[in-house]
Amino acid sequence: MAATAGDSRTRAAEARPVPIDNEYYEQVGDDWWNTEGPLRVLHEMNPARTGYFDRILRNRFGGRPREEVRVVDLGCGGGLVSEDLASRGYPVTGIDLSPGTVDAARRHAEASGVEVTYRVGSAYGTGLPDGCAEAVVASDVLEHFQDLPAALAEVERLLVPGGVLLFDTVNRTVRSYLLLILVAEKILRIIQPGTHNWRMFIRPAELSTLLAESGMRLTDSRGLGPARPVPALLPDLLRHRRLGKFTVGGDLSASYIGYAIKSGPHES
Repeated sequence: MAATAGDSRTRAAEARPVPIDNEYYEQVGDDWWNTEGPLRVLHEMNPARTGYFDRILRNRFGGRPREEVRVVDLGCGGGLVSEDLASRGYPVTGIDLSPGTVDAARRHAEASGVEVTYRVGSAYGTGLPDGCAEAVVASDVLEHFQDLPAALAEVERLLVPGGVLLFDTVNRTVRSYLLLILVAEKILRIIQPGTHNWRMFIRPAELSTLLAESGMRLTDSRGLGPARPVPALLPDLLRHRRLGKFTVGGDLSASYIGYAIKSGPHES
């Protein structure tokens, strides 16, 4: 597990194989929306992270109605974040590489009566026009991108000057390995084994450097984790495989959430 200089996420990982089970998401189908299913942890996380995203957008664009704040959800998966933001009034376009996942997202949005535009596309080239969004969301996906610099360059291209990247991702620490890989995946299996690769996790300093190189400034980063301490979680974890409510706090040693602003005349 020991990290070396070669593990830095400030360059593309194409020169060496980094196994990660992205194909798993193609097989999930309608289980994206099963709160008792294999992605139930995402449902437990969603209120905390979408609440944070909405607060940032309201603070940044508070003088405008939500209907004028265009959002691109990059790597949208089954649409958990897309639908939540769309239900708040934001016009949302969800992009994902997996056709099966996009189909599942469309089905659920239609059944729920929530308007979201979904498209199959790559984080390295979405096919969307320059400056088409006030905000780009990259939720639980940065740690899956083999070429993180290229993905952030695409984010910068999509944003208007002064636009906002909203993200949550995983820090590359001993604690994140123990909690997410060893306990959550290998022992308790509350996350599909092979979903993550620890070497793909991103230290905040690395992300800050990459963002600056892409013309964006990391403005805020906070911890994202269960509201209860790990010892208090153990009974629910062992009996029900539940983490419970998540909160945004000060501990960035495992998962963290934040935003960055694209350089422009309205940057503050």
